[in-house]
Amino acid sequence: MTQMQKTSFAQYGVRLVAVVYIGLGVLGLLPFDFLSPHHPEGVGARYLFNLVAVNTAHNLIHLAIGVSGLWAAQSLQRARLWGKLTGVVLLLLFSAGLGQAALEGFPKDQILLRLLPLNSPGHILHLISGGLVLYLGITPPHLNRPN
Repeated sequence: MTQMQKTSFAQYGVRLVAVVYIGLGVLGLLPFDFLSPHHPEGVGARYLFNLVAVNTAHNLIHLAIGVSGLWAAQSLQRARLWGKLTGVVLLLLFSAGLGQAALEGFPKDQILLRLLPLNSPGHILHLISGGLVLYLGITPPHLNRPN
């Protein structure tokens, strides 16, 4: 009989965020207008749930974040490292997007590095999820005792 591997707080959290990002990536790639209608008046992007500006590259990045998070959640050490790295990257993306928006006079939508469409709901998603996964990466040891 094998012993079941115990899971920590950080692993659960990383797994949850990873599943959300996989869901966003998959739903963004589906060619259904009711899920992600095209708004030609903005930057020419699709808007997942009529909110978050996305394109194929953006959706593939969401999938990569999610798949890497599921992989990392298999061990506490990897989950914490993933949380630190992904959290910093998402918070830097939020800062870069907000900085670019400020330089452009806060347009409704923008294209970051001529590659990724961004808008306010996307900035909020990156801020919240980046802060959450960074917290998961730096959680105190007493919260990460396997259950």
